[in-house]
Amino acid sequence: MFAATWLLASCSSPIPDHARYIPKDAVATAGINLKGLSKKIAWSMITGSKLFKEMQDRIPEKNAKDAMSGIEKAGIDFVNTLYVYVKTDNRFAGGNRITGLVPLSDAGQWEAYVKQVFPQAAISQHGDHKEASLGRDMYVGWNKKLLIVMNVISSDRAEPSAGSNATGDMPAEMENAFNVSSSNSIKGNKHFTDLELEGHDVSFMLNYDQMMSQMSSNMAEKIGMSLQSTMWKDAALTSGFDFVKGKITGDMHYYMPGMKDIGAELGGTNADKDMLDRLPTQNMDMLLDMHLSPKAIKAILEKMSLLGTANVALSTIGLSLDNVLDAFTGDMAIVMNDFSLRTEKERDTFMGQTVIHETQKPSVSLTYVMKINKPTEFQKLVKLAKDNHVPQVGDGFAFPIDAHDSVYIVMSNQYAVASNKFADADAILKGINKGKMSDAAAGSAYGHPTAFYMDVQQFLKNIDPSISHSAHDSAMIIESKKLLSNISFSGGAFANDAFAYHLDINFINTDENSLINLMDFGMKMNEADKIKPSNN
Repeated sequence: MFAATWLLASCSSPIPDHARYIPKDAVATAGINLKGLSKKIAWSMITGSKLFKEMQDRIPEKNAKDAMSGIEKAGIDFVNTLYVYVKTDNRFAGGNRITGLVPLSDAGQWEAYVKQVFPQAAISQHGDHKEASLGRDMYVGWNKKLLIVMNVISSDRAEPSAGSNATGDMPAEMENAFNVSSSNSIKGNKHFTDLELEGHDVSFMLNYDQMMSQMSSNMAEKIGMSLQSTMWKDAALTSGFDFVKGKITGDMHYYMPGMKDIGAELGGTNADKDMLDRLPTQNMDMLLDMHLSPKAIKAILEKMSLLGTANVALSTIGLSLDNVLDAFTGDMAIVMNDFSLRTEKERDTFMGQTVIHETQKPSVSLTYVMKINKPTEFQKLVKLAKDNHVPQVGDGFAFPIDAHDSVYIVMSNQYAVASNKFADADAILKGINKGKMSDAAAGSAYGHPTAFYMDVQQFLKNIDPSISHSAHDSAMIIESKKLLSNISFSGGAFANDAFAYHLDINFINTDENSLINLMDFGMKMNEADKIKPSNN
């Protein structure tokens, strides 16, 4: 029994004690697990890198340079978790106060660091903690174990002063920050604790309940209209990201416990396989597909008390919401193929003279498809387009963009397709695309209610580095082509009051941790910044 208990304790990721200082009404919270990250890349490797030193050299303020160079000896606990939270406060710039929670391993070292780097700062004692103003945009307080950092830029964008509404109240705000009660702490929020116990390198939580309640309150105050709180009660988005060998992974959950029935409907059906099978896959740059339940859309409008308004608006054109929603299954996809960006020479005439100049020419095939549910209802939409004299091409429609391009809409009893390439749209209707998605694209697209996939290499493949006359920009394009392989995002199934999603950002170099890859890319971008423009 003891052995089992010890094993469970050692495998878990206990929530740091200083997380209790985050108030439960914080709109957003982010955590950086320095202990986990230190196992993948040493802090000294970052601060000792050429990139870090050159970033430091670019900072004009001497204090900021000194702060960066001495941070390793500032008494900060680099084997702990650093948190930042955002709380609504209209006295501050952007209507929010940003607060950082930094664990300390040695408060004496931190105070010595402040005195050395910010000699003008006046340190004052407030109960069991000390406080100081560091320059024009930072107010700090610390005790033996924790440093709290607050922004002090007021909403009027003026220089901070002791008499301003925002900065004048900082001692009181700091007192509140050090005295968050257990009943008011985010540690009582199950979404937060579940996220932190997963032990990700970086975590993020957005409190939709708090954000939407504030938005509804502002709407009621300004325009006399508020939103239904049942839509977002206890709703939150949590995300955890990890830097592993060859990729960055992410797991996201969107909680909506107040709308379980709607959530089950939205997340209960995968995007249609036959629709996905029909998509053009040759030179595919990007794909977005989803199943968006018409039944759930109607239920959401009803909860928002907008169902009647929608029907009244549609009745002016002879339709109802049921006509529109019954026309489609809710399956849809957008696919992009053959993207390129090249430099071409064009001839113009200016004052009787022929002028040749270079221009950047983008080219792409972009296609949108929706699956039809009831052809009789869909034909009511088609009739509406015809009655409004939308230009027809055969049984479909065409919308001219310019002298060379148009958007074509074609349809059958199964699908409606819009594309800037008629052949691509027609091929989807006829089901004659024989190409097969790559394993990476298929793994993202099939078997999920929602999916996004981007083949970064395919997308960048036909971007000509010479499109820019700047050697700097060309170097950045070349180096960018060497970084990422693809990005996939998929999920949307609803379980345990939440939609679940997974993200993979895959790097070309699979032998190194993604943090190393990013540092290497940063150094190359830094070198590109040093390239001087040519005189040509």
